[in-house]
Amino acid sequence: MGFIWRLCIANMKQRGIRTGLTILGVVIGVISVVSMLALGLGVKNELLSEATMDGSVTDVRIYGSNEGKRRDKMITDRRIQDIEEISHVEGVTPMLTAGTYIKYDRYSAYMEFTGVPRTYLEAMKPERGSVPEVNGTKLSVLMGAGALNLFYNENTGVSYAEAKAPTKEEQKEMDNNIKHWNDWSGEYLEAYLGYNESGKSIRVPITGMLSEYDFQMYCDMETMKKILKRNAALGVIEGQPTDEDGNPINEWVYSYAVVKVDDVENVDTIVKRLSDMGYQAESNKEYVDEVQREIKIIQILLGGIGAIALVVAVIGIGNTMTTSVYDRINEIGVLKVLGCDPDELMGLFLLESGILGGIGGVIGLICSYGISRLGINKLGVKLLEMPKNTQLAVIPPWLAVSSVVLAILLGIFAGYLPAKWASKMRPIEAVKRNT
Repeated sequence: MGFIWRLCIANMKQRGIRTGLTILGVVIGVISVVSMLALGLGVKNELLSEATMDGSVTDVRIYGSNEGKRRDKMITDRRIQDIEEISHVEGVTPMLTAGTYIKYDRYSAYMEFTGVPRTYLEAMKPERGSVPEVNGTKLSVLMGAGALNLFYNENTGVSYAEAKAPTKEEQKEMDNNIKHWNDWSGEYLEAYLGYNESGKSIRVPITGMLSEYDFQMYCDMETMKKILKRNAALGVIEGQPTDEDGNPINEWVYSYAVVKVDDVENVDTIVKRLSDMGYQAESNKEYVDEVQREIKIIQILLGGIGAIALVVAVIGIGNTMTTSVYDRINEIGVLKVLGCDPDELMGLFLLESGILGGIGGVIGLICSYGISRLGINKLGVKLLEMPKNTQLAVIPPWLAVSSVVLAILLGIFAGYLPAKWASKMRPIEAVKRNT
């Protein structure tokens, strides 16, 4: 077996230019396939991450009726108990919202305060500051940094984010100890419940800030209920439905609720069950499923584009090996006369084609890492002005290993027919062809 390796290496060195060009074709093919698939995987991860950022895929959000005639479809404490008894439901979290007109310095916004149970509030993880403390009489909020985009200067029409966000150069120069431009923790809001500036305002402190992807303002639900009752006009609470005669309903009706399902496989079943109960039910799983379907199409397209280059590389290997057989007919004849077994002769050419594919695969993989990390994840992310550390291209271990193995197998496949032809050649035929 040793002489086969020596003959193989010697032939590749003797035809160095041809060998180099063949390997280059494989390198380009592997780069195309790996880079395209890595880009598809990276985009998939980013889209799925974004899709699940606002909540788990096992969360189902339900909306009920807000009219007095449809009490059976309202989200109340009694209905929540019924939902909690459904199989595969782990828990239900009610959400109570109140429309609010908010002022901060020269900026204002029409938003909603979202009251949540204390356990839900304590489970939140602010990026800065802390969750509101419950004192029972004064309202405080935990603010999503994305809500800053909703505050506008009513005189100029410019948003707070547009006016205050620093340039990239200014951001680099900012000291880490200086308070960030979008950190409102410790600040106070002037809030008018019911979007009505003519009413009495309340001073609401901001205890902490959530991520830039969150556009809500969260507060303790029980404290919010007390504030709403205190500010109720003629007994009618802001955001609460009334009966046919315009009288307040004697129980709290929540704006929506989040139903926690025990397993993602049961989400569709729970969504159907809640829909049959008269609620509008939606979940991130529907969006995630749609994203995955679209990503599969994109990955197939990207992989197909890359595969074209790899097919061209395979044709190049086949051409190189066919030419190699023609050039080495005399050598084949000599080996046949010396008693070289046809299987050994076939193995010689298959080994050579496999080496061409393997070397091209390894070099192509290394180049793919460089292109993915430097070209796409750094330069590409910078040009697209995406968040730092965004991974648009990801090369998992299985892709790295399979790309090299595939290059070797395709190389052997491309060299099979030339190798078989060489092994079948008779010594006398080789001599005649050579003369």
